[in-house]
Amino acid sequence: DADMLAMVRARVAKKDPDAIKFLGDQFYGGNLGLGKDVPRAMELCTQAAKLGSIDAQYSLGIRYCRGEEVSEDMAQSVRYFEMTA
Repeated sequence: DADMLAMVRARVAKKDPDAIKFLGDQFYGGNLGLGKDVPRAMELCTQAAKLGSIDAQYSLGIRYCRGEEVSEDMAQSVRYFEMTA
């Protein structure tokens, strides 16, 4: 886990949107020895979405639509779904 985490963090430092989304997912689930940290996960997912990660944009659209770990916000949900188009 430590080697994988080091590799991911190196890619995150280079603003790799897929690595940023992956790291966010790890914080969301408390994986790779990281404690569960939903605010950090959302921050990373949002950063990845802004950098063009369609997976992050879709995930945020779902989370805001369903109110998963965030307040339900249909306007935000639509915004992120539109980014995937």
